[in-house]
Amino acid sequence: MPTIGVGEPDAPMRSTLGTMNGTWRLDKLRGKPSMRGYLETMGVPELAIEAHEKGEEDHETIHTIEFSDTHFKIKKQSRVTDMGLELKLGEECLANLPGDRVKTTIATSESPGQQVKIVSRMPTMNGMANVVDTKMLQREGNLLVLVQTLTIKNELSGKEHTTTRYFVPHEGASIPLAATAKGSVGKK
Repeated sequence: MPTIGVGEPDAPMRSTLGTMNGTWRLDKLRGKPSMRGYLETMGVPELAIEAHEKGEEDHETIHTIEFSDTHFKIKKQSRVTDMGLELKLGEECLANLPGDRVKTTIATSESPGQQVKIVSRMPTMNGMANVVDTKMLQREGNLLVLVQTLTIKNELSGKEHTTTRYFVPHEGASIPLAATAKGSVGKK
């Protein structure tokens, strides 16, 4: 469960807002959580987009976050995703992909634990894309909400899409993944 910061003298705002450290579940009833526009901008075929939508509709999407003053780590799990990412704030990370392709990623934060901006440049099915993934905490009454704003822009076509997704604290046991999520077979 996300934490409420108490007694953190170097971050007085954290004591009232909390941090995004913890486990978050996609709120499918809020906003338009579909990744369709994002996937279309990447050039993903329609059949794969439909499968992605069905997977997110039928199964939970969970993000587990560890966030310090220097590092951001996230584990994304759903029917269609089982991946992790760990970044040192302010330091560019290069990932070699199949076919001599490279993805670059950098994470920055003006308020570690409460806000992060992850900027990536990556090859897609129809050229290079720039992605800005911003995650920010907001309090709604007694509920702490993690708001993700995901913007992708295809460099070649100029096509751009923004998706806003809302995550709420997840309590209780881990949600089992479908055996079709990449890497989930045999993992606990």
